[in-house]
Amino acid sequence: MMKHRYFFMGPLLERLAQQTFFCRLMAVALRVMAALIALLSLTIVFKVGKLTFELSPNQVLGGILFETFFLLGVYAAVHVFIVRARDIEEVRPSESYAIATLVLLLKLVGEAYCAFVSLMAVGGGLYVWFTNHSLGNVLGPLVRVLFPGIGDEPSFMGGIEFMASGMLIGLVVLVVAYAASQVLALLIRPPRNGSQQSPSAEFGQTYRSRFGS
Repeated sequence: MMKHRYFFMGPLLERLAQQTFFCRLMAVALRVMAALIALLSLTIVFKVGKLTFELSPNQVLGGILFETFFLLGVYAAVHVFIVRARDIEEVRPSESYAIATLVLLLKLVGEAYCAFVSLMAVGGGLYVWFTNHSLGNVLGPLVRVLFPGIGDEPSFMGGIEFMASGMLIGLVVLVVAYAASQVLALLIRPPRNGSQQSPSAEFGQTYRSRFGS
């Protein structure tokens, strides 16, 4: 029979139960994801650059503006990943470190999505205005799924709709992500005034006192 030391899952699970290792692993994973996002974005940059050179002179500005806002969106999203990775490494020692990490991850999703989609919405709208082309060729299927239910009609009003809808969806996702993170944060909030009351019970009493139920 093989000895326990030949199996790696047991020691790995033991390490994952340690806050320092768990948080460091999550932080490294976020940094790797940030690097992958930056690398994947290069394919769209080259694709849009090629399409821009094929545009007529009076349409080239649309391609340039789209690439500018796309790069700003990628930078914003990548920077959010890096900042939140650092925050996860600095989570205070507690028994609820996994929930604290989840709170930060929820914020990360809302922040990265809102920043990228909002900037892409502006760039996409400008691209439609200047080129009178559909965004399907430049966004690609991977990025297009980030704009659910938003059309890309190649017209002036289509550009306005893309801008407004994209920014609205980004803000909604940000608010939902922050609200969800605050709800989770209630679970790990320490009791006040030395009370031993659980956070969930405290939240229930606060709700009843505010709404008179």
